[in-house]
Amino acid sequence: MKKLIIKEYLKNLIVAIVASILLSATLCFVFFFLNNSVDNDMPQYLVRNIIPHISRTQTGISLNEEGKERLQHHNVWLQVLNESGEVVFEENSKGDLPNEYTMLELTNVVMNSNRLGNYTVFMSDIPEMAGYAILLGCDSKLVSKYTFRFSGETAVVLFGCILVVSIVTLLVVLCASYVFSKKITNPVGDIIDNIDKVQKGERIEYHTSEDNKLFANVFESIEKLEAILKQNDILRAKWIVNISHDIKSPLSTIKGYSELLYDQEYEYSSDEIRTYAEQMLKSEERIRELVEDLKMSNSLIEGKITPTLESVDIVEFVGRCISNASAFYVHDKNVQLENNCKSKSEIDVKLMERCITNIICNAFVHNDTDVEVRISVTESENNTYIRISDNGKGMSEEDLSKVFERYYRGNGSGKTEGTGLGLAIAKEIVLLHGGQIDVTSNPGKGTVFTIRLLNHAN
Repeated sequence: MKKLIIKEYLKNLIVAIVASILLSATLCFVFFFLNNSVDNDMPQYLVRNIIPHISRTQTGISLNEEGKERLQHHNVWLQVLNESGEVVFEENSKGDLPNEYTMLELTNVVMNSNRLGNYTVFMSDIPEMAGYAILLGCDSKLVSKYTFRFSGETAVVLFGCILVVSIVTLLVVLCASYVFSKKITNPVGDIIDNIDKVQKGERIEYHTSEDNKLFANVFESIEKLEAILKQNDILRAKWIVNISHDIKSPLSTIKGYSELLYDQEYEYSSDEIRTYAEQMLKSEERIRELVEDLKMSNSLIEGKITPTLESVDIVEFVGRCISNASAFYVHDKNVQLENNCKSKSEIDVKLMERCITNIICNAFVHNDTDVEVRISVTESENNTYIRISDNGKGMSEEDLSKVFERYYRGNGSGKTEGTGLGLAIAKEIVLLHGGQIDVTSNPGKGTVFTIRLLNHAN
């Protein structure tokens, strides 16, 4: 988009410069030169170049060979007049010239083209031959004379031209700036209106025009943002329904056992009270986990959590994570840890433990009880890789593309309880450590999560 704006600016600048030059030149000509005479004393070099080749002899006037060649070369005729206006010498003419001129005739033919046939005539005296003058003529199609009248001093005209150029340039720049600003401000106004509509949840309108084409990418981004926000609203509404159900279930349990214990008509045994209390505590723990997930997710997104790093043995650390997740698998053979390295990484133990435990637990929560989880720890020159794979149901392409989105619960989750934040939290924790997490999956063949962390020397 920046390139398009620069291109548009340069186009307007070039048009403004060309317009300024043409308009200034036209106005200067009209105001200062049109129908104005210019006193011009420019040397008539065509005449003066031939004068050195003319000489006076006892028999009259002569022109040397070099002079004749010059006349022939330039297709110019020559006449020499005496003080009475009579032609005393003529060269390279076609016989269509007068033999005598009056003062008025000389004035007319010299001042204007085509006053003597189709010729333009130049006149000059001969310094070495007092009383004689020469006329030099050529085809007026090749050389013509134009008369300009010049009023005032040169400085006045120069000042006037500068003033005209300045005024014209200013006006052209203002017009170009206005045109360019309209091309920018009009679509920007539309962009602001559309953003305001997106904020209010209203439908945006995109009108195709030449101006809007300059910001086509911005309008497309706004449309994509609108679609994403609508999708997020749908996911959020769905998540609210799910989270409400997940909170309502343990609350119903707590309320039910509380009402039983409150019943004064029945005396409960110690074992019954203990059983009821245990179920109430589990329900309270479930609610607390939901609240903690929400707090953790928001804190990670807003950057409010600073990791406390310490160097740990990754294999030993993963082993502790497996133990923490033991409540979710039936027996030890369900989880296998491959120890292929002794790398160390600087991690926040508490956060990373939650990340890996979430992924391990997910494998058992969303698959059958006989699912097997294999965890391997490998290292390269600069990185440590933790791969957590299972042979469970796998995920569809849709679930795979949204697996790390907040509030998203896959289509295969069924009635499984959860906030839909577990894997989103796991990803944010890995990113907080400067690492990377990827996932691959095939329906019916299982899922593989790969976590990359920076390793350190032992």
